[in-house]
Formats: sequence, C-alpha cells, structure tokens
Amino acid sequence: MFEIGSEYTRDEIHTQLGGSKQSYLPTVGGHVVAACVKRDLNPHAPKVLLCGKGPIIESSAVTLAKQADAVPIFIKMGVNRWKYEGKFTVASSHSSGPQFEALIAGSNRQVSDVSLAIQLT
Repeated sequence: MFEIGSEYTRDEIHTQLGGSKQSYLPTVGGHVVAACVKRDLNPHAPKVLLCGKGPIIESSAVTLAKQADAVPIFIKMGVNRWKYEGKFTVASSHSSGPQFEALIAGSNRQVSDVSLAIQLT
C-alpha cells in the first residue's frame, strides 16, 4: 500500500484510505484512517500528535485515542507532498496534567491551543 519514506499526495492517500482530504485526522465509519500532520504543529511526530481545538478536531482526536488498530502517519514535506512514516498505535493520551504539558513542551504551541496529546508507538 504505502512505502515508508516515500511521498504521496492527499489524493493518493484518500484513494487508498478514504476520509476527508482536508482533515488531518480523516475518518471513515467512526475510525481514524490516517494522520496527516505538519511538522511545525507536531514537531515530535510520528511519536507524538498534538491535537488542536474545535468540535471536529477534538472528536477525531478522541476517536483516535480510543482506537486499538494502527494508523498510518504522514508528515507534510511541501505542497501536496506527504511522507509516509509507517503505522503507529496509540500508547497513551493526555488532556491535562504534567505528562500533557511535557508532551507539548518545546513544540512552540500553547497548552491552551492543544486539546489532546497522543503518544504513539
């Protein structure tokens, strides 16, 4: 399907996995099918995803945090260029507290701008 280190367009990702072409956590049938993140907002990706705020984003983040199956992670490299990092599973998620703050530290994001920090393995 995808080769680690190779780049894909959002159209190619959508064709293989479905879900929204715009959402960074596209979902199909109540499951997150991929994470397509920007390095500036997620500097520790693919090991840590920092999910923003807003009803759709927060709902998708909670869905991902509860998922047992592995999710393909893509990092934006340029305009419509997404590098495949592999499939990762959720190890833990945090919405507040010391671990939450530690995962955000060094990301240039404010704690108030992040609804959920998800650790992946």
